[in-house]
Amino acid sequence: MKVHVPREIYLKVAAVLLAVVVWFVAGAEISKTQVDTVERFVTTDVEVDGAPPEFTVETRPRDVEVRVRGPKYLVEPLDGSKVKAYVSVAGRGEGEYAARVQVSAPEGVQVVEIIPASVGVKMDAIVSEDFQVRPGIIGYPAENNVPLEPELWPRFVTVIGPRSQVESIEEVVAHIDVSGVTSAISKSVKVNPLDAAGNLVADLSIQPQTIRMFVPIRKMLIIPLGEEGSDEVQEPIAPGDELGPLPD
Repeated sequence: MKVHVPREIYLKVAAVLLAVVVWFVAGAEISKTQVDTVERFVTTDVEVDGAPPEFTVETRPRDVEVRVRGPKYLVEPLDGSKVKAYVSVAGRGEGEYAARVQVSAPEGVQVVEIIPASVGVKMDAIVSEDFQVRPGIIGYPAENNVPLEPELWPRFVTVIGPRSQVESIEEVVAHIDVSGVTSAISKSVKVNPLDAAGNLVADLSIQPQTIRMFVPIRKMLIIPLGEEGSDEVQEPIAPGDELGPLPD
């Protein structure tokens, strides 16, 4: 007896067989892709190990390029948070050194190259020093008024930071603007540590960061010289003129 098989059954069987073949081929391609070995560069910051708490440490440059190799599925997602670069300064004191960069990477990933292989390391002890604040006047007061020597509270500030930066300070200054004033002025003003070239020395802790400055204002005296002579007046302080520090 001859059994008649509908054509639709043949088509369904063929579709299932085709799906199985596609599944095997795709799986093989995925497996091949996952085990492909690739290389790439990852940029990561240089960390410092073994630095005593009373020191600051700076590396130059601050980051390195790391060439890694491994399976594609491991290497492609890598970034600076997963590839760690570091130098050890354990047992070292103040000074500048060249230190070899070491790198740790996830298991299965090989570190091929580090650029640069070593970095400069600068270690500075944290120190503090007291500085007398030098006051400065900015601007003109109102007509016929002249600023007198400022008074400061406090007159000294403490600067804390890396030794090389603290030692580069030439002076600590505070300026007050008296433009247009007609009477004594009192303000809280910021203090600024400057080097010998007049540049701000940054990244320091200053205690206190602001001081109180009081500037008395005096009316200029008009001195008659005679009936036909012109009156003589006291000259005001020019804008930007600096007043010397108060005596101890």
